[in-house]
This record gives sequence, C-alpha cells and structure tokens, in this order.
Amino acid sequence: MRPTRLLLIGAVALAGCALLGKSEPVVPRYFTPDYPAAGPTASARSDLQLRLGRVEGWSHLRERMAVRHSAREVSYYEDRQWTERPEIYLRRALSRTLFEERGVVASLSGRAVTLEVELIAFEEIGPPHQARMQALLVLRDDRTGLLEETITVERPVASAGQGDEALAVVDAFSQALHDGVTRIADRVVWKLSERAPHATR
Repeated sequence: MRPTRLLLIGAVALAGCALLGKSEPVVPRYFTPDYPAAGPTASARSDLQLRLGRVEGWSHLRERMAVRHSAREVSYYEDRQWTERPEIYLRRALSRTLFEERGVVASLSGRAVTLEVELIAFEEIGPPHQARMQALLVLRDDRTGLLEETITVERPVASAGQGDEALAVVDAFSQALHDGVTRIADRVVWKLSERAPHATR
C-alpha cells in the first residue's frame, strides 16, 4: 500500500474519532447574589455623614465564579458566571444599606469621612461546602485613619438533593453578601456615631 494512501486512511480515521468524541458545548448560566431590601427607607440622620469611596475587588474575582481549593489554588467554573463583577454587587449593597436603610447622609465632599472597601474573597470553598465573602474596610477622614478591619463571612451551601446545586451555591453567596454588608454597616455607623456623641438623634 502506498504511503500516501496510508496517510489518507489515517486522516479519515482521526476525523471520525474527533466527530464521535466531540463534547457538548459549554452553555454558561448567569447568576446574581443581589438580595431584596431589608425594609422601608430610614429618615436621614444629619449626625451621620459619609462619602462612599472606592470599592474594589482583588484581580482574581471576575465574572466567572471562583472556587478556592487551597491558599494557593483557585479555579473557575466554565458554565457559572456572575452578571457583573462581584465588587459591583458589594458597592450597590453598601450604598443601599448605609444611605437608605440606616439613614446615613451621602456626602460629596473630599474632606468628609470616607469609606473604602477592598473585596478580598467572593469564593466557593470546601469542605465543608460554603460561600465565603471577605472584605477589608477602611474608614478615614482627611487627616487620619479611623477604622481598619477585615470582615469574613462564610455561609453553608444547602444540600440541593434533587434540586439545582448552582442555585444553592448562589443562595449561600447572597446570604454571605447580606451578612457581610450588614456587619460593615454596623461598624461604620458605630464609628460615625462615636464621632458625634452629642448630635441630635
């Protein structure tokens, strides 16, 4: 048999294997951890004024959902993505909680007390199977730092059973985001109140 005929047979065989072994295309699903407002809008408190500064996420936090395997290893789902980058959810939740639900007055002045937040983790971890939200909050005025604290919240992923595991994971992220933002708001309001102890409430 001629070499060219052998090559042709080999090419056809490889093409057939490729066609038979072709996997299903990955179809991404898009999720959001946003949660509903906790209650009615609170009355504005003139004694509590704040500028919401930068809210940024670490570079490994992207639209693709992250899974933390160890301190040195992170992987990403091919088929699970956030509709926006995680720090955008964090900023939106902080703004609503502080300015609408807690009555803090939003200041535009560069000399006002400013809150900046760095989102360190927004990852699925295990075992045990959990969603982790970790953020560094920095509260400062135009002269000094007032508060610097790392908030870490982990919430268990409910057993999906026959249900949708991805939705169970997103529900855990939503709870972690809510609880993390609540803790940040508690700390900020406490510090602002401490700075104006004689203001009318």
